[in-house]
Amino acid sequence: MELLITTLLSWIEMHTNYRTHELPHPEVVVLSHKELTEEYYRNADGVAPESDVDMRLKALYAFEDGAYGTIYILDPQSVTNARHYDNPLDNPNFKEVLLHELVHHVQWHSKAVKQWQCSNQGELEAYLLGAMYLNQHDTHDTMTKRIFWANRYSWCQGNAANTPY
Repeated sequence: MELLITTLLSWIEMHTNYRTHELPHPEVVVLSHKELTEEYYRNADGVAPESDVDMRLKALYAFEDGAYGTIYILDPQSVTNARHYDNPLDNPNFKEVLLHELVHHVQWHSKAVKQWQCSNQGELEAYLLGAMYLNQHDTHDTMTKRIFWANRYSWCQGNAANTPY
């Protein structure tokens, strides 16, 4: 996982103005759908789903957890198309989910968040970089209407704080 994180951080540096080569790695905690749902709704303002699992959730970044932040992420074997890979960490769909959370890690540690009106503003960049990553790896984007949702989740008003990714 460390090599994958280093590779994705380098990708972020190549495609943004962020400098990532000296950035500490976050802790990565792999969870089931149920555990990820529990982690997300434990601190969220939103109401937990009636079922024990929110299937929209794939990962979340908690900047205050661990020494340098923690990424809670869905087990790579549960991510779309995992069965097509001997090693589920090779799945571009899993890599894009991890990349999304690493973008938030970079945003936090570069202090980009201090320029925002709300923490949601980082979502637009993370979703758009994810789309670019998938496109570069010739991988179908399973997130329908990504541009719409990227904009919706980056709003600083109303209920946008409940970002399911």
